Amino acid sequence: MVDNGSTDDSSEVAAEFHARWLPLGKNVGLAPALNRGAAIAAGDFLLFINNDMRFDPGFVAALVEALGKNEEIFATDGMQFNWDGSERAHLATRLVNRRRPGSHSSTELVPGLYFYPHEANRDTLVYTGSAACMLVRRLLFEKVNGFDDRLPLGYEDVEICWRAWLRGWKTVYVPTAICWHHVGSSGRSQEGMRMNFRGILRGRLLLASKLLPLRYAVRTWLVSAAGLGKDVGRLRWSFAKDRIKTLAATAGLMPQLLHERKELFGNAASSPEKQLDFLLQLTDDAARF
Repeated sequence: MVDNGSTDDSSEVAAEFHARWLPLGKNVGLAPALNRGAAIAAGDFLLFINNDMRFDPGFVAALVEALGKNEEIFATDGMQFNWDGSERAHLATRLVNRRRPGSHSSTELVPGLYFYPHEANRDTLVYTGSAACMLVRRLLFEKVNGFDDRLPLGYEDVEICWRAWLRGWKTVYVPTAICWHHVGSSGRSQEGMRMNFRGILRGRLLLASKLLPLRYAVRTWLVSAAGLGKDVGRLRWSFAKDRIKTLAATAGLMPQLLHERKELFGNAASSPEKQLDFLLQLTDDAARF
């Protein structure tokens, strides 16, 4: 159990259940915390979960069974209900470069690129899993150098699965691995909302700059910068300040991100355009798995 600077009785709960306890002293962000936990964990598989969840008794077994079918499977991903079980909060993730009409509820990944949940009744390939319920093969996790430590909250799962797919390592959604998630419970305070805001903004900028075709990177930066006007117009001064700081800090990473971009796609003998086309094709070809 990795503690990102909590002030409750988490340490006592961990001790009660004889869990290994890793206190970080402060909130270092989600991706760094996950990486630090992985570094001291034992075993061939790493199961990443959130603190506001509960699980079906067969949850872990279902993920392990699916992961064991093929050594080129990087991660297996579970199905999440909301806390009271009235809705499916996370299903097979589908990626599209257009808004989905009608019954599909799409969410913007970056400007011009969307994802939506899809009901699947058997194991199916997906472009990403959820870091709240994702089992990863340790050997492959270490080969991709884990989550990107520069992601404080959000996009850490998309980014690592995207890099794994660049190496030909699959992510598979397993509908029989069932869990319940108190979605969004950590982001209801003002502090939580601001951290979510900074994390999502940083995630969009980093993902687009590092892994997406140039048109998406440029659009993401332009839309993110233009949002400052909306923040000011709505008198959201704290969010405007957060936006400026996040934009500036991420801009400072651009030389490093561009170097990583060149290296990643050079090693894969691919391009951001080819990789995006491949992941979009997963949506159309999902039934083949």
